[in-house]
Amino acid sequence: MNTKQMILLNNERRKLLSDENLAAYENAMVYIRLNARSEYITESVLLELLEHLIEAQQHKKNAQDVFGEDLHAYCDALIANIPHQSKQSWVLDVFNYTAILLGSLFAVQTIVQLLSYFIPSLKVEQISMVPLLIIVALSGIVILVLLYALKATVFGRKSWFILSGVTYILAIAIYVYSTFLFKDVWTVPINFWSSLAFTAIMFTLSWLFKQLSSKADQTLARS
Repeated sequence: MNTKQMILLNNERRKLLSDENLAAYENAMVYIRLNARSEYITESVLLELLEHLIEAQQHKKNAQDVFGEDLHAYCDALIANIPHQSKQSWVLDVFNYTAILLGSLFAVQTIVQLLSYFIPSLKVEQISMVPLLIIVALSGIVILVLLYALKATVFGRKSWFILSGVTYILAIAIYVYSTFLFKDVWTVPINFWSSLAFTAIMFTLSWLFKQLSSKADQTLARS
């Protein structure tokens, strides 16, 4: 069973839990998934934990009977036994997220180019590559802050969400400002077809990087 199949099975099997047990399990699941660990082994552990909780529920037990009084500590103990994501898989994930980001930005540009056939004032004949590099770098920071905020929020520390929101807004503001500041720096010509082609290439690369990352992760898990 590969990672995707385990996630799908997890989604289906969770429906068997009571509301109380489901809430506790999903807190544990989110917290454990938000660590830079092997995705394949993480999903294996989560699926095993889910089956254990379902079996306990059938014997009239609840999540507290399985996880103990301190769910946070229980999750940390599980995470400590899951190996870190391999460097190869991590690099491929970075390429994947970068491709998704660039593909999304050019998808918007493609729509603008299409609309420019009907609204000439929207037409753009060249774009600067500098803002794209800036937003890629800033997105890495935003993602790290957001992931930490999500992880911290699982067990009640809401303040990190405020910081992640401020970081996101600041990143967008810097990107928008850079599009004006560097509009004539390191420019490349663009039209509807070139933008569409680049969008398709980026999302194709994203799919490829994801497949390679999953393969590298499963290789680590089986070694």
